[in-house]
Amino acid sequence: MVARVVLVTVAAVVLAWLGVMERDHRLFIRGAGASTFARADSDLRASGLLNPDSQSDLFRAFRLKYAGRWQEAVAMVERVLRREPDNLYAWNALVMVAQGRDPAAVLRARAAARRLDPLGARGT
Repeated sequence: MVARVVLVTVAAVVLAWLGVMERDHRLFIRGAGASTFARADSDLRASGLLNPDSQSDLFRAFRLKYAGRWQEAVAMVERVLRREPDNLYAWNALVMVAQGRDPAAVLRARAAARRLDPLGARGT
């Protein structure tokens, strides 16, 4: 008897969880993904105000790239690099956001990464 109660409880929890997942998927398909992107961009922008580190700008650049806005992503990384020309992570980020779109930026970024980290340049 106890086993049946446990089994029914577990089945109910699983069904509820699947319902939540289905609802989230439908909301995303209807365009809630755009609001999620806007919310993430807003949060990253706010975190940049609280922390002078450029990491949030680089995360925003990756979000822009994956949203198909690669030119804005490249511009954002380049703004970071104007402030911090020796930021190896930013040079590597430029390679990633410009890959396949801006060959000149990729070559420039790879050269800078090799200059900054000649032993760690893993085939860049």
